[in-house]
Amino acid sequence: MSGPSAFDLAQYTNRTRARSTAALMSRRSLLRGAAAGGLAVTAAGALSACGVAGHVVPAGAKAVGQAGKDHSATEKQVVFANWPAYIDVDDKNPNKRPTLDAFEKQTGIRVEYLEVINDNNDWYTKVDPSLVKGIDTGYDLMVVSDYMVAKYRSYDYIQELDLSNIPNHSRLLPEVLRSTTDPGRRFTVPWAYGYTTIAYNNKLVKHPVTSLAEIFTRSDLHGKVSLFSEMEDTVALALLAQGLDPEKFTDAQFNKALEYVRRAKEAGQIRSFTGNDYLSDFQQGNTAVTMAYSGDVAQLGKPNLVTVYLPKEGMLSWSDNCVIPDFARHKTNAEKLLNYYLQPDVAATLDDWIDYIPSVQGAVQALQKLDPETASSPLIVPTKQMQARARGFMALSIAQLNDYTGRFQQVTGQ
Repeated sequence: MSGPSAFDLAQYTNRTRARSTAALMSRRSLLRGAAAGGLAVTAAGALSACGVAGHVVPAGAKAVGQAGKDHSATEKQVVFANWPAYIDVDDKNPNKRPTLDAFEKQTGIRVEYLEVINDNNDWYTKVDPSLVKGIDTGYDLMVVSDYMVAKYRSYDYIQELDLSNIPNHSRLLPEVLRSTTDPGRRFTVPWAYGYTTIAYNNKLVKHPVTSLAEIFTRSDLHGKVSLFSEMEDTVALALLAQGLDPEKFTDAQFNKALEYVRRAKEAGQIRSFTGNDYLSDFQQGNTAVTMAYSGDVAQLGKPNLVTVYLPKEGMLSWSDNCVIPDFARHKTNAEKLLNYYLQPDVAATLDDWIDYIPSVQGAVQALQKLDPETASSPLIVPTKQMQARARGFMALSIAQLNDYTGRFQQVTGQ
């Protein structure tokens, strides 16, 4: 650990799951559902309105981001843009965020924490006009989903990290460093890391579901399956179900996966393609089997819920990532904040609240002390076999993203 931790882990011990569940239910589904909705507009041609069609990479771009003047030494602050309900809060005062408060006390750096991101594409539209003109967005850190990392990097919009300011970067787990959109994590630090798997209601499903292929083909599940309206998630599981690798596939293999989804839909196997509402639909018994984000089902804890921790073919891994936009005014301070959150005990506290997988070495042990109940769940502390079988989604070019998403939405009717 780099530097002492400024808060007492013992104060968090024995936290109940119900508290964080009430605040954070479907946090990941909200994010990804919004992303899917944004892409529906993108596929229809809104990219030109966002400044993407005919987009020109700023002059002087070096594919490592573009630095502005760093005022970190004289302005002790960081402006941090994040999604709602994506951080730990104080039990007695929800306006307080213990980990951030501790960072400020420890470093003297004030964090302006803004819950202003509600959709990946809307956020891109907000920051693009500044970035394309070569001026500061007003934000030093922002959290974006995997596929958006590839998009920002395509336009050289995010800066390479100075790892001398982030010594705890060396704590990132090997499977986290093996990012498809940022190999080695030189531009990103995960804020949340998780899996997309499947879950079912054992009152409605008589025989256990053990593989991805079953949800697309098993006759007793006919009309009872819910898939995600997010292209990456559903296509990734369709690829895996056919023995293909979502981290590395061809256009022909994408077409094969899309056809696999189309056949299942036309056969009546799929009841719906859902976004934010998938858990509500599932809990009401409208669907018996659903794709699921690991943090969501970890929070539910329902007696009839059966989560398939590791389908036979594997599952999808993903992360939501902290990035530093070009021309950020306080890059060094932002990197110090990232370094702080890569401390095992701080990472454990955050993961205990947002219900996702620790991504740094030592965080599991800290979580076991902090909240043994949480640490006992394979959805939050996965087995080595789960870690080995989880696959990311291949980084896509802008053209691929638009093409694949558009054709996927034609199949799903979204």
